[in-house]
Amino acid sequence: MNMNLDIVNRALYTAGHETLDDLTIGIADKKDAVYNLCKSFYLSTFLEALSEVEWVGGRKRCKLALTGIPILKNQMYRFAYDMPFDCAKAVELQENEFFIVEGRFILTDVEDAQLLYVSNGKVLKQIAAITMKPGDIPEHEYLSAGPLNTEPDYVLYPGDILDLPFVGKNNNWWIDQKDTGVSSSEEAPLPEDPKPDCDYPDYIALDYEPKFFEYIEKKLAAKFAMKLTDQPQLHQRLLQEALLVKQEAIDASRSSRAAKIKEDKFWGDELGLNS
Repeated sequence: MNMNLDIVNRALYTAGHETLDDLTIGIADKKDAVYNLCKSFYLSTFLEALSEVEWVGGRKRCKLALTGIPILKNQMYRFAYDMPFDCAKAVELQENEFFIVEGRFILTDVEDAQLLYVSNGKVLKQIAAITMKPGDIPEHEYLSAGPLNTEPDYVLYPGDILDLPFVGKNNNWWIDQKDTGVSSSEEAPLPEDPKPDCDYPDYIALDYEPKFFEYIEKKLAAKFAMKLTDQPQLHQRLLQEALLVKQEAIDASRSSRAAKIKEDKFWGDELGLNS
């Protein structure tokens, strides 16, 4: 996920600060103080906003897994489930059953619980394990889920590390003579980690509604006014505007949920006496 520069620049302009230009954004080392401030504020504001409202555009549903982590169980509930790794805000269980959230656990009496929640777009990258010996054609077994066509971060090999063809003494990488014609005594440092191709590689942008991005813009403007100006009144005014947008989003979310609520039948209807 990348920082939305249109939102950031509108927030900077609203706060009375100069916007980011292409020169500032394009510098190689990204040492510009305002740019780094925007980049750090954007993700934190993004995650804060997702945890505050039951945004319709980011909703997902999944079956919960019973936690395998030893926890101090609440005696009032039968089951403790792990929160989905990308859950920003829990919305409801099936049949609108009761639950509580404690840390990253969901406590409830519901068996085989399914959770409707707001996703923050966090992804787990795939980890590949090589199941055949080095030198053979490997088969990949993916140990964790992630988006399709994701390059694995780690490759796990069986056996001793010194038996691998690309590792020399002291676990230094070296160039294999039979492949390149270069002596194996020529050692090279371990390769550097690849640079991410986006601002926040651990997140993907979901199809959130326009009101969500309006709220982020207002919150960012309020934070910029507090950090980049000496006008506390401006900060308070922009924060109030952000809270108004948030309340509108909450009202819209409640309306969408109310449309799904089934009315309870009268006892006479249940018995067929009122037909």
